[in-house]
Amino acid sequence: MKRLHIKVKGVVQGVGFRPFVYNLAKTLNLNGFVTNTSKGVTIEIEGERVGEFLRKLQNEPPPLAKIYSIDTQELPLNNYQTFEIIESIDDAGFTHVSEDVSICEDCLRELFTPSDRRYLYPFINCTNCGPRYTITIKVPYDRPNTTMAVFKMCPECMKEYKDPSNRRFHAQPNACPVCGPQVSLLIKTDEGLKEIENPIREAIRLIKEGKILAIRGLGGFHLCCDAKNPEAIENLRKRKKRSNKPFALMAAEIESVEKFCFLSEAERKILTSSMRPIVLLRKKPDCILPEVLAPNNSHLGFMLPYTPLHYLLFYYPEEKIPRRFLPCNDRKIPNFEALVMTSGNISEEPIITKNEESLEKLGSVADAFLLHNREIFMRVDDSVVRELEGKNYFIRRARGFVPKAIALQEELPEVLGAGADLKNTFTLIKSNYAIMSQHIGDMENLETLEFYEEVLNNLKSVYRIEPVALGHDLHPMYFSTRWAKEHAEKKGIPAFALQHHYCHIASLMVEHGINEVFGIAFDGTGYGIDGTIWGSEFLYCTVNYFKRIAHLKPMRLPGGENAIKECLRMALSLIDDVFGEDMDLIKKLPLANSVEENKIKQILKIKKLSSFSPLSSGMGRLFDGVSSLIGLCHYNTFEAEAAIALESLINKSMEFSEKDCYSFDLIISSLDKPVIIDYKPMIKEIVDETLKGKISFISWKFHNTIIKIILELTQYFREKIGFDSAGLSGGVFQNAYLIRETIKALRKIGIKPLYHMNVPSNDACISLGQAYIVGKRLKS
Repeated sequence: MKRLHIKVKGVVQGVGFRPFVYNLAKTLNLNGFVTNTSKGVTIEIEGERVGEFLRKLQNEPPPLAKIYSIDTQELPLNNYQTFEIIESIDDAGFTHVSEDVSICEDCLRELFTPSDRRYLYPFINCTNCGPRYTITIKVPYDRPNTTMAVFKMCPECMKEYKDPSNRRFHAQPNACPVCGPQVSLLIKTDEGLKEIENPIREAIRLIKEGKILAIRGLGGFHLCCDAKNPEAIENLRKRKKRSNKPFALMAAEIESVEKFCFLSEAERKILTSSMRPIVLLRKKPDCILPEVLAPNNSHLGFMLPYTPLHYLLFYYPEEKIPRRFLPCNDRKIPNFEALVMTSGNISEEPIITKNEESLEKLGSVADAFLLHNREIFMRVDDSVVRELEGKNYFIRRARGFVPKAIALQEELPEVLGAGADLKNTFTLIKSNYAIMSQHIGDMENLETLEFYEEVLNNLKSVYRIEPVALGHDLHPMYFSTRWAKEHAEKKGIPAFALQHHYCHIASLMVEHGINEVFGIAFDGTGYGIDGTIWGSEFLYCTVNYFKRIAHLKPMRLPGGENAIKECLRMALSLIDDVFGEDMDLIKKLPLANSVEENKIKQILKIKKLSSFSPLSSGMGRLFDGVSSLIGLCHYNTFEAEAAIALESLINKSMEFSEKDCYSFDLIISSLDKPVIIDYKPMIKEIVDETLKGKISFISWKFHNTIIKIILELTQYFREKIGFDSAGLSGGVFQNAYLIRETIKALRKIGIKPLYHMNVPSNDACISLGQAYIVGKRLKS
């Protein structure tokens, strides 16, 4: 006979943990109690089989639970007479909030079973699935602390909620058609908005007619249309003012995805995981989906349905023909094979969450609005990943993954990493955990700043964090920098200005649990300590300092910021570096077909004015220039469009070949100065091959050349410094061919590649590096 007081920390609220503990205790004839606290879950357990209880608690927790620690203390016997779940305790400390989870197989089966009382109910859920982070207002995670508090459970739902043997025992969002949230459909007419009966069936009809719908989902609105209807997609592009950026797609089932894209076993597992991210997949040559979905792109972004409402759009029965849907063996023909499901927002603003705001801001985009009345407390976009070595390689970390904490090797002070201006996130550190926000977006308007502060205030409250210092980007004009300085002054805390690429590599140090590393950070832009634009950095980093040891020869950006958008400017700048102002040569290149001669001369003239053409060593600008030079893309309508078009030329079967590279020079002047990578020999050879019409292999050879540069410099610095691993970070490494083949090539020379596993390699990872550096410096 023994009594234990047990404290469990981790993701243990909103995942069926208390019901699991209750049933385990009952099975083992143990007495005591379990309760949620602001620190996690507290258990008191008494009886003969306490040891067995503890083993099962550690080794067989519920599938959605993530246990970080279990602390036990033996106490004198208390003679408990029963085991119960007691009222939650709001004490000092913090607990980890669960991520939102896609609908489970049991709920899906009930959703399409005519005899079930939740048949075709769009908000069916249980302890194993459904909304979590998006509806949580505060902890402990109990119904009164969520947006479900306004829905009083009916007697049948309450009976399930209180029944330990029921799957909905203590399921906080539990609801049914009688007592829970409802959907409604508003259609635009000449007389204004009109509410329509049978909202889901009518929504399906409208989509089939080529209409665009604004659909309120789990973490915000989607804009939706039929993915096989080119006219509807073109209308969506025009109305949303989104000319070329790829649209996210949702397929009815995995078999639908396989019709359009190549799909490995690892990609299949990611697609069907409970997180249900958008996965970037290579299109099949015979893909019948319209090119306008993702112009000049070899990949499509697919996800599978993750809410009951999504499944209803695909499988809602025709009138008077009940359809039984069994996921495993009785699949019916879906209403659509694929739908466009792009973020419901105005360009550059955060995703919309409220019904009234959607009517106001999306009124010129959508033909109808499929709404519901379960409030979204925390807006969250869909996550975007690609598969790398069998695992998620993040492009955007959001729904399904936030606010999952990243474990640190040690406890650090409470600090904030404010992030960068593009792909912004922020990171808070509490004890030995880093809590990174969801994708915030580009910090360029008031709406995004309000979203930033909304999430920051929420996570500070939930995790009970009050930062004692913060880190921000070195760029003095960044929106995030100015906000961070003002915030630090208002709070009376120190603010540390940290170099952009150093923070890229520092985020890798966090993920791999190391304190020094040779790192390679490739992106388009980042403010350097010399006041120029960096972005092709070979760095040696510790938590206290970094040294820049190699980079690209700086290039002129004709017209400054304009050259980042208009890649044609970069192409002409590169050509001018190698050949001078040779108009006869330029006229023979493909780019001359897309621009007037006067404009070419004007750009070359601007290039010679250093005050209008700053220097940049950004690797992203080299990709832009080459893409335009060979006639692919002359203007980035969205970030990295030119680089994506360049990567898309590479065949699926191609691999790195050291023989198939262009020339380059490594200029080594002294040990104290960085090695300079001279790109001019490469550009000369690319121009020569372009003139000869050998366009098809230029992209492959260019990518191979970048990998060869990495290999040669890694080997050179290994001999000089001594290391056995290399970190890879920055937005350029979101290029599938480049990251995959660089990893393989580094391993062949005995170097362990370190790449991102929990956060994106783009600027979203910056905040993690900032927070870590500040935390370590304060501690030391």
